[in-house]
Amino acid sequence: MLALATFTDPRKTALSIDREKALLEKHKKLLQELESSGIEVFDVNGALGKYEALEKGENFGIDDKEEVIEASKLIGSRDVSGIILGLWHWTESNLVTLLAKETNKPLLLYADDDPAWAGTTCITSVGASLWESAVNYHALHHVRLKGDVEKVKAWSRAAEAVSKLSRKSLLLWGAPYTLGMEHLMDDLPRLKKFIGDFLIIDQYAIIKKADSMISDEKERIRLEEFFDWLTQKAKVKYDNNMLTPEVLRRQIAIYLAAKDIWKEYKNETAAVSIKCQPELSEMYGVTACLIPALFPFNADAKGEKPIVPATCEGDVKGTISSALLFYLSRKPPLFGDIKYVDDELVLIANCGASSLYYAKLSEDPEENLKETTIQGQCQGNSGGALTYRTPPTELTVARLIRKGGEYYLLYFLAEGVEITEEIESQLKWGKQWPHTAIKNPLDKETFLNIMGANHLSAVPGDFTNDVEFVARMWGIKAINLGKRDEVEEFLNSL
Repeated sequence: MLALATFTDPRKTALSIDREKALLEKHKKLLQELESSGIEVFDVNGALGKYEALEKGENFGIDDKEEVIEASKLIGSRDVSGIILGLWHWTESNLVTLLAKETNKPLLLYADDDPAWAGTTCITSVGASLWESAVNYHALHHVRLKGDVEKVKAWSRAAEAVSKLSRKSLLLWGAPYTLGMEHLMDDLPRLKKFIGDFLIIDQYAIIKKADSMISDEKERIRLEEFFDWLTQKAKVKYDNNMLTPEVLRRQIAIYLAAKDIWKEYKNETAAVSIKCQPELSEMYGVTACLIPALFPFNADAKGEKPIVPATCEGDVKGTISSALLFYLSRKPPLFGDIKYVDDELVLIANCGASSLYYAKLSEDPEENLKETTIQGQCQGNSGGALTYRTPPTELTVARLIRKGGEYYLLYFLAEGVEITEEIESQLKWGKQWPHTAIKNPLDKETFLNIMGANHLSAVPGDFTNDVEFVARMWGIKAINLGKRDEVEEFLNSL
C-alpha cells in the first residue's frame, strides 16, 4: 500500500478557494490513476476529512503541524510501503520534513506539469530542505518527479517490492556453495538489508519425503496422478538410460516433496532455491528439474497454484533477483546460466529447467506445456530436462552482484531473439535445456567483464525504472547495461 498526501500553503492570507479546488482535483486524479493500475493507495487527505474542508472555508491540503502528526499516525497504523507527496503548489518545507521524520518511509515528491501553480518551486524547496535536514535515509534519498505518472507507478511498484522482500524469507534447500562457486556464497546477515530472513533446510528433508511417496501405496496415488497429468500435457522422450518412467516418477516425487515443505512456510516465503548438485543429481541419483520448472509456474496437476520464484545451486543473490522481478511484475521470473555470448547475442539456458511459462509466454498453462519436451539430461546420474525455446519478447534482466564486499544491481532492457535453425545447429552441450536468446546490450568482451555471476534473472516487460528505484531504496548502485557510460564508470572503478 502507498500513502498519498497533498500539502498546501499554511499562510492564512494565502487562502485561495481556486487553488484548493485545483489541489483537490489533482490529488483525486493521481489517486485514480494509481488505483486503476492495481496499486493500493491510502488516501491520507481523505482519512483526515479534508474532502469536506472546502465547505468549511478551510484548505484541502495539509497545512499545519498538528495535521502532519495526525497524518503520520494514520500512515503508521497501516501497512504503508512508501509515501507520495502531492506538492502541486507552495507549502512550507518544515511540514514535509516533520512527516518524513515521523514516518521514516520512502518518499516521492510529485507535481504535475501545470504552469498555473508553483509545483516546481515547491518540489525544489521541499527537496532541498530534506537534503539539508537529512532526518533519515529516506529524507536524504527521496525521489522528485514532475508530470510523469508512469514513473510514479514504477516508483510505487518498487516501494512495494522492497517492503515485501524486507519481510519475506528465502527457502533454501541445501546451503551454498555449489561446484566451488564462491559468488554463490554470501554474508547472509548483511543480505538482510534486502531480504527478511533465510530458511535453510537440508536436501535430506526432500529425499525422505520423496522416498516415502514412492514406497507408500496411498501416497503413490498422488504421484501417479501427477505422472499422468504431466505426460499427457507435455511431450516425453524416454531413452531407457537418463530418462525412464521410473526416473520421471522420482523427479515428480522430489517436486511434490518440495511443494509439501514449502506449504509449511508459504506465508513467509518469497522464493526458493534448490542445491541439486551433487547431493541430488549425483548421490541421490536424479536431478530436481521440476522444482525450477513448476514452482515459478501458475499450474500443476492440482490446477491453478501460486507462482513462486525458484532458482538452482543455492544462488542466494540470484534468488533475491528473481523474487524482486516477480514482485515488480507479478510474472513468473526466468532464471538461467549465461550459456553463450558474442557481440550480438546472449543465450540464457538453465541446467535442466526454467519456468515453463517461457515455453510459449502464454497465460494459459496448457499452451506452455504443449511446447515443452521432457528428455534425458546431459549430466547427473539420471533425470529429464525440460526443453523449450522462448519466443522473442522484451525482457527486463536483472542481477544482484557483490564486488569487494559492495553490492550492485545490474539490469537492462533486453530484446528477444528468435532461436533460428542456424543457432540451433550450433548447440551441443545442454541442447536439451530450455534456451532464451536476447540481443547483447554490449560487446562480448565488455559483457563478460561486467558480469558478477554466471546466472541472470528476467521477466517480460519494461521494469527498468522500477529496478533503478529499488536500487536507490536499497542504497546501492544500479548499473544499466544499456547505458555505456554507467558500464564504463563501473569497469574503470575496478
